[in-house]
Amino acid sequence: MRLSVSKIKTFKACRRLYQLKYIELLEPIVRPEALETGANYHKLLERINNGDMTALDEDYSKESAMAIAYHKYIYPKFHVTEAEKWLEYDLGDKDFLVGIVDAVSDNGYIVEHKTTGSEITEEYEYGLQWDEQILAYMLMTGMRKVWYTVCRKPTIRQKKDETAEDFFGRMVAWYDVDTESKIRLLEIIRTDEEVEQFRLELLSMCDTMKKVESIGTYYKNTCHCKQYGRRCEYSSICLNYDPNQEYLEFTKGDYENG
Repeated sequence: MRLSVSKIKTFKACRRLYQLKYIELLEPIVRPEALETGANYHKLLERINNGDMTALDEDYSKESAMAIAYHKYIYPKFHVTEAEKWLEYDLGDKDFLVGIVDAVSDNGYIVEHKTTGSEITEEYEYGLQWDEQILAYMLMTGMRKVWYTVCRKPTIRQKKDETAEDFFGRMVAWYDVDTESKIRLLEIIRTDEEVEQFRLELLSMCDTMKKVESIGTYYKNTCHCKQYGRRCEYSSICLNYDPNQEYLEFTKGDYENG
């Protein structure tokens, strides 16, 4: 079995969602705006970290304003030697933990880029400490420190009769005030004992997932239906999914690597 953090989180959150996404391989054609913004921002950062500074002059979008803030406040703090790096860890018994990290710094640390709609506070940093993604990367790399760059999405709105260029200028300048609450580099450290405990939990998780897949029963967790303040992307087919029917709002994805 090939595990990823996304796959593990999905299984824990809702087994019905796990079935639709990773067993039936259904992928929504239209992604929520929040996910689209994050994806576009990541693409710009990848170009910047690869030395393509034309990414800073892309357009007047909020993602471009975010990328300019990253270049100003985060980029000088470390050098990226590799972007979109594939990691794989052998758990034994033909089970593997896999994933793609956003970047690797010149000192060997994993660098992950996150976006948020809220202020970057101590409470946000505390919540990040519990992210299984951190322990997964530490297990796969042997490192015990991960860097997270966190960028808050602009919350200001375009004024009436304001040009796109002027509004873009305000979004860029927005990061110059109270900067620490809008864009930061966070350092997360965990212990050897915590990483080892995570490894043992993964082994147990593999056994549970295999048993569930062999039985083929995936129950719903209705507490997850409006997670993150939005309707689940699979809600339209969750109650009456028919594997023999083609659904126009979904396409068959490829989750072979998690």
